[in-house]
Amino acid sequence: MAPKLFMDHNLLRQYFEHLAGSPCFIHALKKGDDLDKNLLAFGGDPGLARSACHLKVLAIRNPKLVPESLRKALSGYSLQSHKKQNAARSQKWSIAKALGLHATPLTAQSLADTETVKVVTRDRSDATAFKKGTLLVDRGNEDLVDSGVTSLSVPVDDSWYVIEPDESIIFVDSEGLVSLAVLRGRCSQRPDLLAYVNRIINEAVNDRKGVRPNHGGELIQFGWNAGPCHARVFGLVNNLTSKKLPMTARQEKDSRALGILALSWNFLVASLPAEVSTSCIEAIDGAGLPSMTIKGDKSDSGYTLDLPNGPLCFSTAKRAPSEGYMSQNYEAPIHTDQLYAPYAMNWVTLHRIEDPDLCQLQGDCSSGGNYVDVSLRVVVKCATDTVMSMQPKFKHGTTLAREGVHRQGTAINFSTHIKKAFDEANAIEGDVKAMVTQLVEEKK
Repeated sequence: MAPKLFMDHNLLRQYFEHLAGSPCFIHALKKGDDLDKNLLAFGGDPGLARSACHLKVLAIRNPKLVPESLRKALSGYSLQSHKKQNAARSQKWSIAKALGLHATPLTAQSLADTETVKVVTRDRSDATAFKKGTLLVDRGNEDLVDSGVTSLSVPVDDSWYVIEPDESIIFVDSEGLVSLAVLRGRCSQRPDLLAYVNRIINEAVNDRKGVRPNHGGELIQFGWNAGPCHARVFGLVNNLTSKKLPMTARQEKDSRALGILALSWNFLVASLPAEVSTSCIEAIDGAGLPSMTIKGDKSDSGYTLDLPNGPLCFSTAKRAPSEGYMSQNYEAPIHTDQLYAPYAMNWVTLHRIEDPDLCQLQGDCSSGGNYVDVSLRVVVKCATDTVMSMQPKFKHGTTLAREGVHRQGTAINFSTHIKKAFDEANAIEGDVKAMVTQLVEEKK
């Protein structure tokens, strides 16, 4: 319903005089602060204006009723608002430029033509000798494996390829299809963004229950899921460990997680080879799953980054697909994942040796936590600010990490069991939009 612009003049005059006589309200106007319902209140009653914008319209349409002090304060507020909007627009443009968010993704060959990325043709080999559940360990770090536990030291031999921390490389098979892409330093111009993303990942790890408890470290799922294994039900992840959080606090935490995963998705799509991004987007469109969202938010686009200098709202930007993850010191033995898209994507946002004495690196040994594509015979040395695409349907895992090493990241995945749960729910409901609206709606 549109705001009511024409009111009783005596009542409106009293309201304007009330606001003009409120030191807190005038101070907020002069600072350019957001005006909440308490500041706009009329004594103990709701205010006649529902927002700062509505108040300015009322004042413009009834200038003779507005006290001079309020008129000047409103004029200053408008100027402050314009400055804030211009500053926010400039900051968003700066982020988009630094991360290439508006650029057309380059193909693998075009990335190679930049001479900063190497393209290597390499076919997969038979990996049946490497059993699922086998621990992976970097050669020289065998002391991390408990006695009697089956493990595989990598690289196995000279036929394996080890990607160094400063090396950007794309592997394609003999048919020219991308198998693995590893690109370094794509967010190097904005270390503040990496710091922010890492802060929110750390918050999520502390606040939420993880998945894959039999693996090392923490893996926090976010977005849509299929429920527990014994009771598959399509719905939003509900993994905050404190069930007594007020709705506002929960939505703030959810919004921050939604924001960094949306940023990750847009960044990954812009950075990785176009062949990868295009094929994943086609799979997403074909699957029909809803975009990532949170309880109480009925929008299907836009996200906010709650940065230290103030929030930035990307109101028209695409959100991440349905399923995302945030990880901290995550380790996994050899395994496979079933996806409805040809690739998964991840962004390593932090790899740091925090305690060299505890880490006890010997010679050229690795600190661990490295991604291993077993059938491709490739070890990816972990490094801060690495974007990757991989094919999880083939055997893969991560090496055990030494103590004193801290790693974090985000990931976008496309699990078939979540799509199956969605398809089953959709078959019952028959209306995707109505089903999603019901699931998103915040229960009072």
